[in-house]
Amino acid sequence: MEKKVSCRRAVGVGVLASVTCSLITGLAVSYFSSGSAQASEELRPIVSQLNEVQQLVDEKFVGEYDMDEVEDYVLTGYVSGLGDRWSYYMTEEAYEEYQTSNKDTRVGIGITVTMVKQEDDSEALEVQTVAAGSPAEAAGFGSYDRVVGVDGKTVDELGGYEKAVDAVRGDPGTDVVLTVVDYDTGETRDITVTRGEFTQIYVTSRVIGGDTGYVKIDRFASETDEQFIQEVDKLQEQGVKKLVFDLRNNPGGSLSSLVNCLDYLLPEGRIITLDSKDGKEEVYESDADEVDLPMAVIVNTESYSAAEFFAEALREYDKAEIVGEATCGKGYSQIVYPLSNGGAVGLSSSCYYTPDGISLIGKGVTPDVECSLTEEQLERYYVLSDGEDTQLQAALEAVDEKESPNP
Repeated sequence: MEKKVSCRRAVGVGVLASVTCSLITGLAVSYFSSGSAQASEELRPIVSQLNEVQQLVDEKFVGEYDMDEVEDYVLTGYVSGLGDRWSYYMTEEAYEEYQTSNKDTRVGIGITVTMVKQEDDSEALEVQTVAAGSPAEAAGFGSYDRVVGVDGKTVDELGGYEKAVDAVRGDPGTDVVLTVVDYDTGETRDITVTRGEFTQIYVTSRVIGGDTGYVKIDRFASETDEQFIQEVDKLQEQGVKKLVFDLRNNPGGSLSSLVNCLDYLLPEGRIITLDSKDGKEEVYESDADEVDLPMAVIVNTESYSAAEFFAEALREYDKAEIVGEATCGKGYSQIVYPLSNGGAVGLSSSCYYTPDGISLIGKGVTPDVECSLTEEQLERYYVLSDGEDTQLQAALEAVDEKESPNP
């Protein structure tokens, strides 16, 4: 059986809008001639309303507008109207960025950032993570450093968060000068970084306490399974007796990567079942080879899709204890379909079920050991020491108990 179906975390773009345009009307009319009779009847009242609104716009509206932008808003609203939080529309620009983000080799400096307001009410880009092997890592960037300027202009002077992020991006081999406030020292300095190509590292590992292997999985991308198996093999060669998998803030990703990771860990049996609208059922199974070590999995409210499924599948095989917070409950997989306007639509196209035949839709995974970080810990999440990370400590205790159960 070919095992190359993908499930992607849904990332919506745009907002709902009640405006419309003749271009969309034309698309709908075109669909009347090529679509099914049922679809034509369903779209007929929508097209009628589109024509009515467009006529009012043509006769009454005094402002200026961009037809392409209106089209994007209409399509965003249509998909949002399906009522499925996991289906989404992407503009042409968003689709291009989506395709780039799914490549295992990236071009840039290798940081993820969020916008923060400073004490003087100015905006800054706060670094969340620094990619291993990236130009930013080589330049000494760390989590919570703040980028307050790009090539001599402040974030505000550049026009805010999005334009500042665009200014940081660029072609490989070119330099960008970033004005950075160091998280540890509070000092401000200029750092010149050469944009370049680097390989995404999704899985990292280390030994804790001499005999516990800690494995952090950031995302289930196309290369995650290979990296995962390599890291767990390395830990076993180092003689670890227990494994802790950290899937906090993991958005999910590739189904084939998830299946390969679980196949490596689990004994012979069912891994995941997918049901599509046409009634077709796809079943993925594991072989008899397994990793026979006590395990624990850490999840939180930001563990989605493949991440929460990974935890539940290990638990159903009695391989792992789950520690942390209840997950969101995503039980649909999406396929992204390109559109003729250069954008794309991601639609929930399959329901998936755990080895025991359970759907996670709307309920997610409830941990065996519930444990949350405080607000103060969350503010310092990426720089917490092992001792400060109470969820990690709870996982270490849980895997210890799984190794030596009470008589």
